[in-house]
Amino acid sequence: MKASVSEQPKRRRGAPRGPRQSDQNKKALIEAAEKLFIEKGYDAATMDEIASTANFAKGTLYHYFSNKEKLLTVMRKNFEKKVMERIRPAVEGCAENDWIGRIKAWVYSAVDAYFDMSDLHDVVIYGKGMPFRNTMVDAEITRYLAKLIDDGAKAGAWKIDDAHWTATIMFYSFRGSCDEAILGTQPVKDVPKKLNDVFMRILGI
Repeated sequence: MKASVSEQPKRRRGAPRGPRQSDQNKKALIEAAEKLFIEKGYDAATMDEIASTANFAKGTLYHYFSNKEKLLTVMRKNFEKKVMERIRPAVEGCAENDWIGRIKAWVYSAVDAYFDMSDLHDVVIYGKGMPFRNTMVDAEITRYLAKLIDDGAKAGAWKIDDAHWTATIMFYSFRGSCDEAILGTQPVKDVPKKLNDVFMRILGI
């Protein structure tokens, strides 16, 4: 039996009419925030400016995100997703038993992603001014590398006692190498090969 008008749940004022529209609104607001955070910095950009850039009323922005910190948290998750959308297919496109090729694919795709999205990386990682270490406690990129190392060890490709520790060392080598290139201490084009050589030595290859 169809519910009467009075019995049907009321939709919140300003709420989206359906999941698809809701997703589109969130995407537009996040993209506007990314643009402004990159251009002006996290502290300088305002919620009013974010809503205006996305062509929404401020109330619509607050319907989805109560403050900039909530926005930044979602942006960080989206950033990790974008990075993994480049790394995972590259690694899994290698032959199942090509462990050296899989490590190389991780290196090359991670480096490309880092250079392509370095501005967004700096916003989502350093936006609130917290130490870098605090944002990498459970980062998917590091966990994925650790599993790759552990799986390779189980397959006999290399001998590693602690996959997590090894992945952490390799990850920070990756970050440091990319940052050095951005600072101009070495050519960007040389980073993937040099970094891959370091990873191979760490793995005892």
